[in-house]
Amino acid sequence: GYPHASAAMPKAAAAPPAAAPQAPEVTLDAATYYQQVKRVLEPEQFREFSANIKKLNAGQQSVEETLEKVREIFGEHRPFLFAQLQKLIRQAEEEARRQSGGDGGDPGY
Repeated sequence: GYPHASAAMPKAAAAPPAAAPQAPEVTLDAATYYQQVKRVLEPEQFREFSANIKKLNAGQQSVEETLEKVREIFGEHRPFLFAQLQKLIRQAEEEARRQSGGDGGDPGY
């Protein structure tokens, strides 16, 4: 195979946003996820959601704290959105660990 295809590919070069079927089990990127969340949530909820993600990205809030708050925003009836967010965050963490030379100290969960 090609050993560092993933490293050579810029993140932006994900597949074009085709009309994907709404299956929760897709490998999704953050942009697609955001679109989905925006469609489902009220504008006010989406603003709150975005604020929490920004804090997480800026390192002002832990993953646990972010998930806790986002779970409240999504409510009980949107478990698939919450599951997708957990998956996205985990992907991002693994990505960060790989780029920081493999061993980022904390093994995660």
